[in-house]
Amino acid sequence: MELKRNKIRLSEWYYLIVMIGYSMTLVSGKVRPGIIASALLILIAGQIVINRDIRLSGTIDCLMASYLIYNLLSGVWCVYYGMPVSVFLGEFSTAALTMVFYYVGRSIADENVDGFYRKYIAAVLLIGLFGFLLYLWAPQWYLDYLLEYGYISKADAPTMRIRMISVIGSILMGYLAVTAMLASAHIILNSEGKKGKALLFINCFLAFMSNQRSAMVVAVLVLVYVNYLIFFVFHMLAKKYFVMECAGIGAAFAGLCIVYFRAVLKIYYRLVSLPGAIGQRSDSWVSAANNMKNIWLGNGLGANGHRAAGIQPYIVADGGLAKVFCEMGIIGTSIFIFMMILLFKKGSRKLLFCAAELGIVGITLLQCIGSNMLEFQLSTPIFWFAVGRCASVIAQDTLTVREQKRGTL
Repeated sequence: MELKRNKIRLSEWYYLIVMIGYSMTLVSGKVRPGIIASALLILIAGQIVINRDIRLSGTIDCLMASYLIYNLLSGVWCVYYGMPVSVFLGEFSTAALTMVFYYVGRSIADENVDGFYRKYIAAVLLIGLFGFLLYLWAPQWYLDYLLEYGYISKADAPTMRIRMISVIGSILMGYLAVTAMLASAHIILNSEGKKGKALLFINCFLAFMSNQRSAMVVAVLVLVYVNYLIFFVFHMLAKKYFVMECAGIGAAFAGLCIVYFRAVLKIYYRLVSLPGAIGQRSDSWVSAANNMKNIWLGNGLGANGHRAAGIQPYIVADGGLAKVFCEMGIIGTSIFIFMMILLFKKGSRKLLFCAAELGIVGITLLQCIGSNMLEFQLSTPIFWFAVGRCASVIAQDTLTVREQKRGTL
């Protein structure tokens, strides 16, 4: 197969292929979606190298390259401090190998971004609506499947219906639905409000069905953010439509209260318990930080993740940012934070061209407070794609400024 930029872009099909792989686990336990994802990531990396899509022309590019290399080098002290090589390699395949999507976003042509997001939304809707069907149907074979994979503690419908799990887990379902909301926002902004609105609300529904507190909070924030952009920043639609939307949401909420008030209470109690949940998790963050092998270098990639469970007691199971600090230390964390600061500072000046991507990066960092979103093969690719796309927009702006300066000389 000829891997050319104007031919097949494997990165566009990554999510659809992996989602099909996860769905196939319902048919056979021999299907390994993680292996499928890793193989695709390696092929995508190869395509990036062949197409010479690796960029190193700005500060963000340099920081990204430094962070990727640092993750790779951290395997040295990860093993030196007592972790098996398998722990590092496993974490590298899920957390670091997915960084190739930075270069996908960095090199993708402007006219192809819409196609990438449409395929991404299709993949999320596929797994989300399929999960919603199983949520309503609740066949025994599905309940047994969820119990076998550890998604539920008891194979009955009431236990399963606490959260909508689909075949990827409620945490990832909620996260992907919210990022698909922002991908839909890209379509809305790109069409000046003419397309994508239904996709936004369908994915919002899926985010709430996951019953994950962080997903529900950021879903509301995304709705506010998108409406703010459309009506008050870019003035794409008349204000009367904003009033109509608010009235529609209010009517839908009132109807839900009348028809199924228990669902409203369920969501309310989940949301108000969020601060307490963060407080409970912070104890493990402090313990892990206080027992770092080297505060400057960190413990090494994977040393505080799920794969290290049973090998060392200080695991950061719920807290992606705390996990980054414990594994990457002050040096690696500083690179990551500086990159994010530059991204938001410079990207906000080009908001029209990267509003959706800044939103994806922002809600990922917010969810990383209580979840390890940066260690999954399903969550990290869209995050790094958004980072790379923002870097591309910023670089185009920088190039234009340089050309203007040269023209005045």
